This record gives sequence, structure tokens and C-alpha cells, in this order.
Amino acid sequence: MVWRLVPSIVRIRAYRGLAFLGAHMYGPSCSFKIQRLPFGLYLEATDTISHRSLANEFAALQLVRRHTNVPVPSALDIVSDSQCSYLLTTKVCGVTLGWCIDTLSRDEVTTLIGDLQKHLSELRAIPKEVAPKYAITNVLGKACYDGRLITGSQYDAARGDFFGPFVDEEDFNDTLRCGALPNVLHSSGHEIVFAHGDLNMRNIMMYNGRLSGFIDWETCGWYPDYWDYTKAHFVTKLNRRWLKIVDAVFGKLRNFEAELAVERQLWEYCF
Repeated sequence: MVWRLVPSIVRIRAYRGLAFLGAHMYGPSCSFKIQRLPFGLYLEATDTISHRSLANEFAALQLVRRHTNVPVPSALDIVSDSQCSYLLTTKVCGVTLGWCIDTLSRDEVTTLIGDLQKHLSELRAIPKEVAPKYAITNVLGKACYDGRLITGSQYDAARGDFFGPFVDEEDFNDTLRCGALPNVLHSSGHEIVFAHGDLNMRNIMMYNGRLSGFIDWETCGWYPDYWDYTKAHFVTKLNRRWLKIVDAVFGKLRNFEAELAVERQLWEYCF
């Protein structure tokens, strides 16, 4: 992409100008970090401390497009200055699932379940070609950024909000465990697969009653095969229709009720 050869200071000024214009044309988005721009684009901005999460998302979008037919935004640019990092992507048409889940017909829900199963199977088949010494990593083979890990651990200034990478699942389980509940821990031996890491109604896009794309890939990476399932329950605990969809989607992959039971015990105590 020729535009990425332009000096970063010029690109950043252009993005800031487009963000100012986009705010006046479209108003703010549901996230303070993300702004809709003209020309079918979106800009995500974070402080430089969180640059690693944007870099992971940039790499993830490229990886998913390379290996699957899963509908995701195109990653166009990532650039930083001394204060902020910026990720430029294309738009995914439609609205978030959260806006329309209560109006979907039974047939549309059935189709959605099938689409989710198909796309998740594609994602889980993506080969891990980075950091062979580590089993559980982000897309770049580095430390993981995940809200479940962050909220379940005491803050460490040296580590920040990034965990790992993890040599194996036992190493990962040590991070998940709670000292006050020594007997509540996950078993090892799960298949390690590529996971979105934040499947919820805000990150699934719908258009005319059909799934049109997945957004927000900053937490994705290689995790135990139950991770997307338990994370979906972790993020959304009250919307029964969504949780039934989640159970139906993952029910054909494997039974993860035992893993969810462990996670719930940890959530109830730690959060």
C-alpha cells in the first residue's frame, strides 16, 4: 500500500483531520476509542502504552483474511507518534447484534447459529506459525491482552495489562487460578486453537438479518479451545437469547460445561 510509505507525521495529521470531520458528520461511536470516518473507514486511537493491542489487531485482521473467508474489516494502516497509536480499517456494513437480537426471527437465529459455527470452525483451524516455544500467545507470538486476565489479577506495573506468553496450558492456568480458591482450577490437555477472545453482541455485525462481520480483534490469539465459549458468558451474563445462541454454537464443537463451571466459581469470588 503506497500510502504507508508516506511519512508517519503526514498520515497522523490526515487521520486526525478525518477524525475531526467524522465526528461532525457522524457523531461519536459507542466506543470513545473509535471514530467513523468518511470514505467507509474507521479509526481506532489509543495511547502508546496500548500500542501492542492495536498491533495485535492489525496482524489478526491480516491473518484471518489470509487463512479464512471469515468477514472482517481490512487493516489498512497502523502508525504511532509519541502520544497515540492509530489503526485504520474499513467499515463492516450493518449494526451490532446487540441492536437487533430481540427482533430476529427464529429462522434468522437458526441461520446466525449456522454462520457462527462455520466461521468459528474456520478460525479454530488457523495454524500457529509464530513463537513455537510458547503454546498460548497473541497473534504476534507475544503477551496476551484480555479483559478476563486483567480483571482476575492484581495489577503489576512492570507487566501492565499484558500476560504471558505462556509455555503451556499449565502455565496459563496458574494465571487464571485464585489463591483463595486453591482447589478451583482448570484441567490441562485442551486443544490450543485460534480464538477471537471477545465474542459478544458488540463485536458481531448484522445486515438484513444475516451475520456480516466480526470486529474488535485486539484480544485474539491462541488459547485453550474453551476460551471463546467461556469468554462469551463472561462478557454477557444476562441476555438469555444471546447465551442460548452461544450454547447452541459451541454445543456442536465440544461440551465445555465443566470449564464454564470453573470459570464461574472464579468470577463469583474474584469479581
